[in-house]
Amino acid sequence: MKYTSPPGIVRTVRHSLRFCLPTDARRAFLALSVIVLMACRLHTCQPAFAGTDDIPSQTAGSIRIATFNVSMNRREDGQLKRDLAGDSEQIRSIATILRTVRPDIVLLNEFDQSNDPAAVELFQQRFLNSKGDDDSAGPIHYPHVYAAAVNTGQPSGLDLDQNGRFGDPGDNFGFGFFPGQYAMVVLSRFPIDKDGVRTFQKFRWKDLPNAAAPRGANGQLWYPPAVWEKLRLSSKSHWDVPIRVQGQTLHLLACHPTPPAFDGPEARNQRRNHDEIRLWHEYISSEDLPWLTDDQGRSGGLAAEAKFVIAGDLNADPSDGNSYESPAGLLLKHPRIVATPAPRSPGGRAASLEQGGVNKRHLGEAATDTADFSDSAVGNLRVDYVLPSTGFSIVKSGVVWPEPGEPLSTEVRASDHRLVWVNVQFAK
Repeated sequence: MKYTSPPGIVRTVRHSLRFCLPTDARRAFLALSVIVLMACRLHTCQPAFAGTDDIPSQTAGSIRIATFNVSMNRREDGQLKRDLAGDSEQIRSIATILRTVRPDIVLLNEFDQSNDPAAVELFQQRFLNSKGDDDSAGPIHYPHVYAAAVNTGQPSGLDLDQNGRFGDPGDNFGFGFFPGQYAMVVLSRFPIDKDGVRTFQKFRWKDLPNAAAPRGANGQLWYPPAVWEKLRLSSKSHWDVPIRVQGQTLHLLACHPTPPAFDGPEARNQRRNHDEIRLWHEYISSEDLPWLTDDQGRSGGLAAEAKFVIAGDLNADPSDGNSYESPAGLLLKHPRIVATPAPRSPGGRAASLEQGGVNKRHLGEAATDTADFSDSAVGNLRVDYVLPSTGFSIVKSGVVWPEPGEPLSTEVRASDHRLVWVNVQFAK
């Protein structure tokens, strides 16, 4: 959207003042008007951009951290790489959003990768490193990448969905048609301490104290003991990725819990979603957690002095949706987390009003929604989070959900989720 030139306004003001002010006063007023109008043109009168009041340039010392469920999942293994080698409109739109917002660190959810760097390299080379033909955002490059194995599509050898068959997508440790579907990737401008990464892909659900284990109508454990013994908690994985920023270490705590849906009265997915989120709650609450052992063989929680940011599509809204016992509240109310102000957008509010349906009954503030879901089922929800620890101060934040007709209003439809960004500074 281009700003319209102010001379017409100045002419109108000049004509009106001729009849009510002396000459010297008119000249002084007109000079002040021109200054104000030019300042307006450069700053405050520019339209709201990308679903926020604005997406400001980085202030000195601030870091922009984002999470984005990019919906770059495909039904067949290798299909995403084929799309990346071509000219996918969806992928171009995702890249335009990232090149516009320009986060320093970003977690991408639902990016198919089976611990193979080819897809990420193609995405960077063909879509992020080069400017699009139909947008003004410049290229961006992330020299540091972290990706690892996830549970989606990983065979368990068990009948996890209890339907009497083996080998269904629901029998994998995380629902998926092939290993690495719905995976995750961290892109960073800053160096990643890969030797210090902790992953909890193989952590067993049963080892979480007071686990919200699914129960049958008789109150008994819904999973057979042999299944419960081996079932992993994380539907994808939980990563603690240390990143060196400004001489300090930022721990990016990345995850993507299962949706609290697609199950029966035992509520196995609702309960798993709850406990996947609770795992981070436990991790940041105490160092003394002998039961919590990562895939690298190290036990315990995050150090009390560590600075962290929890990021990801948590599939849990603090006020609405189908969550079991409000797991988002475990993080939003945690004393180590700076949860306010919540990122907002004008587009979330506009979409809720326009789409109606279940949105009319929601209790949460529509401006904080981050996902455009079915208006006849759960409605739009806040499920994507960037939550800094008390070691940071929030400078500004937003959700990239523009109103119709604004910049990026077409591109955001490439995913049912919206990018969430937060500018933070290390607390002094």
